[in-house]
Amino acid sequence: MVVAVLLVVAAGACGHVDTASSAGTNERVPGPTPTAPIASAAVTTTTGPGTTTPSAGDDAGTTSADAAPVATAPSSVPPSITGAPDAAPPPPAFAAAVSLVTATDLSASWRSGCPVPVEQLRALDVSHWGFDGHVHTGRLIVAANEAASIVAVMGELYAQRYPIERMQPIDVYGGDDNRSISANNTSAFNCRAVTGGGGWSEHAYGRAIDVNPFVNPYVKGATVLPPEAAAYVDRGRADAGMIHDGDGVVQAFLAQGWRWGGSWTSIKDYQHFSTTGR
Repeated sequence: MVVAVLLVVAAGACGHVDTASSAGTNERVPGPTPTAPIASAAVTTTTGPGTTTPSAGDDAGTTSADAAPVATAPSSVPPSITGAPDAAPPPPAFAAAVSLVTATDLSASWRSGCPVPVEQLRALDVSHWGFDGHVHTGRLIVAANEAASIVAVMGELYAQRYPIERMQPIDVYGGDDNRSISANNTSAFNCRAVTGGGGWSEHAYGRAIDVNPFVNPYVKGATVLPPEAAAYVDRGRADAGMIHDGDGVVQAFLAQGWRWGGSWTSIKDYQHFSTTGR
């Protein structure tokens, strides 16, 4: 597969990101319904009565209605098929752009006192497959020194056609992690405390990412986050976007030195990948 990666550094650039659904909603969106390919209809031309057929020595000719039928020998060659559907065009090449961000860009997710300055963060605009089977461009905010590794991971996931329902900075959800995961939004940086604790989360450093968090929930005993995703505690399911031990998603992150929260023991954080394993 051809992978085209465009690295662009533009101060303050944080434009609109095409996503699979409207920004900011916290409603669940059902998975895609498979769509049958649309084939072109075969075209058949019929010659009816009244067609002029030229005859020898008669410039005017005779009509097919008056002409005697002409017998023809059967052909051993099957007729050609017209109107057959063309082969589907290849998907666009994977693309990624890296740009600077400002405090204004991250007004809901970054503030003074966060463990990393905003200058050490980057916006990644990357191609990804959606639950609708189409290619979209999503945006992640990550630590500057992890931008290249995440571009590599996303390129591999794109090659696998792994679907991501939506990918927006958590600022779209007012910095609210619960709203973001309930919307099955894939996101990275958020200056917040660790779930269930008081220290900084790895997300606050831009070195953690939650992937399709609704179908890959956080599970600790009887606690499931988001609560409405309890059905996905059953990891025997094979719904779109689910991550399983040893699958292509886990392997893509491992290849870049990122570790999976689904391999933890007392807690299972199926959505979570980080560089530190925390």
